[in-house]
Amino acid sequence: MKITSQAKYFDGKTSKPHFVELEVFLHNQVTFYFENRRLIWNFQDIKFEKNGEILSITKKDNLHEIIKIENPETADTIYKSAKTSQNLSWYQNILDFGPKFYLTAFVSVITLIACFYIFIIPYVSEKVTDILPISFDEEIGNTNFQQIKSTSNIDEKQSEKLQEFANLINFGTERKLYFKVINDEEVNAFALPDGTIVVYSGLLSKVENPNELAALLGHEATHIKERHSTKILARSIAGYAIVSLVVGDVNGIMTTLANNANELNNLSFSREFEQSADEGSYAILKQNKINPEGMYQLFKILEKSDNLEVPKILSTHPLTKDRMNYSKTLMDRNDYSFSSNPELQKAFDNLKN
Repeated sequence: MKITSQAKYFDGKTSKPHFVELEVFLHNQVTFYFENRRLIWNFQDIKFEKNGEILSITKKDNLHEIIKIENPETADTIYKSAKTSQNLSWYQNILDFGPKFYLTAFVSVITLIACFYIFIIPYVSEKVTDILPISFDEEIGNTNFQQIKSTSNIDEKQSEKLQEFANLINFGTERKLYFKVINDEEVNAFALPDGTIVVYSGLLSKVENPNELAALLGHEATHIKERHSTKILARSIAGYAIVSLVVGDVNGIMTTLANNANELNNLSFSREFEQSADEGSYAILKQNKINPEGMYQLFKILEKSDNLEVPKILSTHPLTKDRMNYSKTLMDRNDYSFSSNPELQKAFDNLKN
């Protein structure tokens, strides 16, 4: 089938359009006369793009040569022919998919991103942490603690008392744990990867018995045992970590993690890690036959503080209703017997005086 139509031809040498009469043999070729020469464009050598009612035909080997057909009916007929002949440009093919395709593509991209963050990044962070030696945790933790020491008032006397208290608890780890007190009214505590657990005097002043303090220290000790800080750092460089894991560049991972480790004490733990640390704290209380009510009462103290102002500890250890309810469930479980520990009480009294 042949169609004849007026069109504008741009020869690619000037911006001036030349009016020509086209003969279009559908599914086959486009021919026209220009400067007394008959030009033949075969369908396989050209591409079609439709913008509104205007059809543009471009040579694949010279994108500056363009034919524009402005007659809507003719443009539509030729375009349909090009479509069945699969001669549309990739851009036009995408445009032709329509709104439903774009919506589906958008939802698919969002789903892929969500899956990446929910499944891939945690998996990668676990693998990265598995290949890193404990010595790496100790190095970045110690470096961070030295920075903290330079800007904070470490109470050495209270630190010794806290260490004495902690030495009476079996934390179920071979890692050596160091306990430090910062003299500051801030309600805060955090754990560093090297085994250092820092408690602020502002939080110590609110703790009322050894059970609550044991629950706090057990929670922080679990963060260290489970290497949560290192895993969070690994998640923050997940894209780089994926490539490094593939090529086996362990040193590259360590260097990048170390460069991002200067804010370890400000890391915000995920709900997953917080629940893991709560479970670990309960296991430590159970192992040492310490009243599990200490965990629940600790949360109540933090909740009361939250009503006045947001304690710093809650910015890094989010206190959710789920955590409160979980601690209450653990307390009500009543799955082990506990007894008072005079030594622990004495060490606690010494710390508080």
